[in-house]
Amino acid sequence: MKFFLGIDWGGTYIKAGLVSPTGKIIKKRVYTSKNLRQKNSFIRNIELLVEEFGKDKIKGIGIGAPGIINTKGGLIYYLPNIAGWKNYPLKRVLEKRLKKPVFIDNDANVFGLAESRVGSGKGKSRGIFLTLGTGLGGAVIVGGKLLEGATSAGELGHVPVSLKGKHCGCGSRGCIETYVGNRYLLSRYNRISKPNKSAKEVKDIFEMAKAGNKQAIAVWEDFSYVLGRFLAGMINVFNPQVIVFGGGVSGAFSLFKPLVKKAIDKYAMWPQLKGLTLVKAKVSEPGIIGAALLAKESLLLHK
Repeated sequence: MKFFLGIDWGGTYIKAGLVSPTGKIIKKRVYTSKNLRQKNSFIRNIELLVEEFGKDKIKGIGIGAPGIINTKGGLIYYLPNIAGWKNYPLKRVLEKRLKKPVFIDNDANVFGLAESRVGSGKGKSRGIFLTLGTGLGGAVIVGGKLLEGATSAGELGHVPVSLKGKHCGCGSRGCIETYVGNRYLLSRYNRISKPNKSAKEVKDIFEMAKAGNKQAIAVWEDFSYVLGRFLAGMINVFNPQVIVFGGGVSGAFSLFKPLVKKAIDKYAMWPQLKGLTLVKAKVSEPGIIGAALLAKESLLLHK
């Protein structure tokens, strides 16, 4: 049997796995990405992975990268949190070294692909897939396929929701991710919580809200209202059957789901809500599995 190598390239860790055609991880490795920020080290590490997992077993390689990608050519336009990769032809370099087909997409898109094929969005032809963490990553499935342009489209986190909002890492201001990212949640809570206990992680705000802390509840209410209004607009555009919530902040899904739904129900066009469900992501390693499925499906498409 032939397998696919899926690589989840994060700012802190790089996870890699040998994945079966059905989406099952056979072998997995995790590395600290700080040591692999240089191009030569990163590429050499992938060469070693291919050797370790067995080159003859690997049919194709998929990579989910944390940035803007030219998906057709496998060119990295830039990675916002990792310097030195601007306009880098990663696909061409790796294919020359490894003699294997390589496919690259944005990390949120490979998350969406995993959840669409083997996770909470399985069986749905239209869906919105969100990763709620430092910011907001997004992927859109339409007609069972990832929505893409000449680049790794689906940058939902950078839809502006305020004309005079906060500056965003993308260079714009007022983007939705500046209102729902974990940095915002923590700063918002710690600003209004005094003299109560400060929060170090988003899960602290979740636990305090469950215990009845009024300031923590207020933070989640604000978060849910903004996210719900934003999603109402996305629902009016894409008419999804499902919205899947992943990422670290989704640990508070049971708390914010009813609040987000309330805002959606108020602001979305009601015919667009028919049959819509809001669900939590369930794939344990969506970055690895989604990257592998990217390789599998891309190879089938190019047959």
